[in-house]
Amino acid sequence: MTKILVGSRAFFSGVDGFKSDNRNFIKFVSNRAPLRLESKLSIHGNIVYRLLREPTSVMIQKAIESGNGLLFGNFLVPAFAKEIGLTIDELKKLQPLAAALDSKHHYQTIIFNYYLENGAFSLTDEQRAEAYDAYLSARFE
Repeated sequence: MTKILVGSRAFFSGVDGFKSDNRNFIKFVSNRAPLRLESKLSIHGNIVYRLLREPTSVMIQKAIESGNGLLFGNFLVPAFAKEIGLTIDELKKLQPLAAALDSKHHYQTIIFNYYLENGAFSLTDEQRAEAYDAYLSARFE
């Protein structure tokens, strides 16, 4: 089963000077037992989150109901969005999770807003640079 890179590396790998201590991945599973909505396994700095494959609308609703802002960023990763068939219109429904983000993850709100503006899961170089600047300033002030 394919692992999808998520987290800051999904947005900023290849940016000059970008460094991250770990790699976060999502691996979809179809078996309900004994997994919860999300569980993780860490090996050598790689963190694999196993996520139950469900209809997109159910995944969105569960993420919103959880109130866990950290789930928001997964939906912003183009490969994740493609895998679950997420559209920009459906992405708009996740707005409540943006409000639950801590300051270290504000860069995701910037990405979210640009996706809505662009009508696609893509950023211009300038937009990516703005999100990266926000990432750096929140983490290294």
